[in-house]
Amino acid sequence: MSRILRIVLLVTGAAFVLASPALAQFETPNRQFHDQSTFRLEGRHLGVACESCHLKGVYKGTPNKCFDCHWERRQDDRFRLQLGSQCEQCHRPVSWTAVRFDHGATTGTPLNGAHRQLACQTCHANDNLRTANSSCVSCHQQDFQSARNPNHVAGGFPTTCDTCHRASDTSFNQATFNHQASFPLVGQHATQACASCHKGNVYRGTPRDCVGCHLDAYNRTTTPNHAAAAFPTTCENCHRATDTSFRGVTFNHAAIFPLVGQHATQACTACHTNNVFRGTARDCVGCHRAAYDRTTSPPHVAAGFPTTCENCHRATDSSFRGAAFNHATVFALVGQHATQACTACHKNNVYRGTARDCVGCHRANYDRTTSPAHAAAGFPTTCENCHRAADSSFRGASFNHATVFALVGQHAQQACAACHKNNVYRGTARDCVGCHRSNYDRTTSPAHAAAGFGLTCETCHRATDSTWRQGTFNHRFPITGRHNAACSTCHPAGTPVQNFTCLTCHEHSQSEMDKEHRGRSGYRYESRACYSCHPNGRS
Repeated sequence: MSRILRIVLLVTGAAFVLASPALAQFETPNRQFHDQSTFRLEGRHLGVACESCHLKGVYKGTPNKCFDCHWERRQDDRFRLQLGSQCEQCHRPVSWTAVRFDHGATTGTPLNGAHRQLACQTCHANDNLRTANSSCVSCHQQDFQSARNPNHVAGGFPTTCDTCHRASDTSFNQATFNHQASFPLVGQHATQACASCHKGNVYRGTPRDCVGCHLDAYNRTTTPNHAAAAFPTTCENCHRATDTSFRGVTFNHAAIFPLVGQHATQACTACHTNNVFRGTARDCVGCHRAAYDRTTSPPHVAAGFPTTCENCHRATDSSFRGAAFNHATVFALVGQHATQACTACHKNNVYRGTARDCVGCHRANYDRTTSPAHAAAGFPTTCENCHRAADSSFRGASFNHATVFALVGQHAQQACAACHKNNVYRGTARDCVGCHRSNYDRTTSPAHAAAGFGLTCETCHRATDSTWRQGTFNHRFPITGRHNAACSTCHPAGTPVQNFTCLTCHEHSQSEMDKEHRGRSGYRYESRACYSCHPNGRS
């Protein structure tokens, strides 16, 4: 009889025997009935005796949490709860070693590569899981000190192992040092053994500039002699790290002095005498002063030419004779000037001080000109006012008379001498009456002088009129209807034009007018009084 059955009989005092089906459910190996309880049996729990959990046959109140059985009762945790009391977060019922612990998520230090195979105690000494040094060197100090290829200690390598080694590597030989971050290995450098630059396995303090390793090569170079020429020791200015030899130099001469034209074909020693490079002239005259001094066509020194040779000569010219002096910057050569020899203006090859204004060269032409006589007429010596440099002859003058007096109407048809008597231009009158006073004096219809007309002819006459009879006098009194009469009808002959009479046509007796205008303010029996009230001739 099973223990469970005996307990039941003792408690109840029953004298009967349980049926075999009831007994069977407690003895069934799979214990499926336990699935309906508060604790499902799985994994290792399926093989555990009931009394292991139900102590002294007590079933009510049996703990159903891992912690209650495996620590409160049994204290199975060898690490004594350093990882917490929630056993089920990591352990599964199938086995204590069936752990789902994520070391990286929990501690911030992932376990990968060879670290995954290590026992916890390898890093956590004395089963102390709460503290552990996560730096590589804390565990691998001995590996660091014993490394020989390369020698980490002698090379002054840092102890930050993860700079070159990865935690996921299965071996230290899988290091991936990024030499590029310290010094790029290209060209010949990429094929050298480490010991070529790192003598005696010394890495700390190895030069990173070219001259630090190649000073001997710099000192012994003779074409050109770098030390005598005082070349800078920044080798990378001319040499490239990718070059297979020092002879693959790519010096950029244009950065100092462009080599074009004849300069591009010269040997270095043509300018750098005795292999001296420092202080070599960079301006033209610094090398070509002798050529400047001996030039005779034109003689540069005598002519006072500037020593800025590039003003006329181009570096690309194959000869000094290909000069391209821009005369227009000094004096534009157009018309007759463009066909003259240099000596026509530059007498005896003298250039400095040559006149740049017209009269400076053509004063004699000005003085002897008679049609018109420039000097006698008082013409200005600014020849360009009338003559153009592009003209083929002095006769092609284009004087703008309108700037002095507009030539329109009859004036446009006259010869110059009609106004400028005896070729006299200075003082010629510019107002109408200055030339036409005689016309004014002899005019009788109306008689301008006797009538007292003003001398401002342009008040009635226009310069564009073809005859004097086209005058357009603006009469103050409307000359219309019966008033469109001869001037003498109102203006008695022999009297000034300001005198007029209304009584010639309007011959009313004074008594009659006095009676009609009785009480009118300002009334008088005279023509001016009539006009003051009847300015338009109306009543």
